[in-house]
Amino acid sequence: MITRVEVVARCGPGGRTVLPVVRASGQLAVRRTGPTSVHLVATAFGPLGGDDAEISLVVEEGARLTVHSVAAAVALPARDGEAASVQRVHATVAGHLTLAPEPTVVTARAHHRAELTAELADGATLDATEQVLLGRAGEEPGRWTGTTRVERAGCPLLHTTISLGPGAPAWLPPVAPRAYAATASIGATLPVATGQDAVRLPLDGGWSATAWGAELHRVVRALAALGGADEEVA
Repeated sequence: MITRVEVVARCGPGGRTVLPVVRASGQLAVRRTGPTSVHLVATAFGPLGGDDAEISLVVEEGARLTVHSVAAAVALPARDGEAASVQRVHATVAGHLTLAPEPTVVTARAHHRAELTAELADGATLDATEQVLLGRAGEEPGRWTGTTRVERAGCPLLHTTISLGPGAPAWLPPVAPRAYAATASIGATLPVATGQDAVRLPLDGGWSATAWGAELHRVVRALAALGGADEEVA
């Protein structure tokens, strides 16, 4: 299935954010749920192997946008067990964007690819979080590949690809995490911090943090324990 989502956030009268474009087709619907927020709503089960979803987000100067989803996404295998499902998010940001979807669960034999490309103007800010669980309870893990690219004024700030699950080169049991979480934040710098299977690293004008382990709730807690907004410095 082909899915396309488009949201545009614009600064309106009095500095209020307006959303002149909110539309979707295919496997996702999009609903405005607050003054500056939208939720993605699945209209079909999946994604299934072979599905292709593209989400375009534009946040103009002075505007704010927060994107959530209403439930976890459950990635299922293709009938032939070969084709991956793909979700690409392309964000053009001159204001502030927060991406905070619910987790992605990748079932046995499935392969899901997630890509985030964020192009930031000078002065733009970004908070993007990803949470992944390989396999449902009592099930063998699927495979997940995530790529994040962040640029500011055309200069690269972050480019990373993580691949987890059977067939991934760096996934070597018994050291094979089934849960993974990551945050990329651009707007204020934080120093290096480490925790149990978790690390935060500074970027130019921002920071990124990752955590991994056997259970997603513990991974999310480890990521949160690294600290965040209360430590930010200009």
